[in-house]
Amino acid sequence: MSATELQSLRLKRTIRADPETLFRAWTDPRELRNWWRMEEPGWGFAEASVDLRVGGRYRLGMTDPAGNAHVATGEYREVQRPTRLVFTWDWGNPAHRVGETLVTVELHPAEAGTTELVLTHERFAEPEKVASHERGWAQLFNLLDRFITEETA
Repeated sequence: MSATELQSLRLKRTIRADPETLFRAWTDPRELRNWWRMEEPGWGFAEASVDLRVGGRYRLGMTDPAGNAHVATGEYREVQRPTRLVFTWDWGNPAHRVGETLVTVELHPAEAGTTELVLTHERFAEPEKVASHERGWAQLFNLLDRFITEETA
């Protein structure tokens, strides 16, 4: 693959919540702590710091079953409350780095009080990193959906 053939992934999920509720879940550290981790047993939330403005930075961390921290960091490129977030993404641990990739989160109001969540993660140089991130985002979507369902029940 040449340096210009960058890879991307796109995931969609319809969640029973309004866009503002989902936007808050993505940007409020008090809410992130309820769903930011992997689904497998032993994974936990570690940290969330958010400076929610264009040019602001974030740190989102989880711990694996062995207690190792996995911290994603980046900068917000677009903040359009409550429908769109665009931010750079990379891992703090040099062994997990993917280079500066770009994540776009879109929240589209749908029917009957639901919102379509669309996540695009692009600029991956290595296909295997796309696959691992697709699995990770799918797990995060599951946890987010559960958290929102419990919060609104």
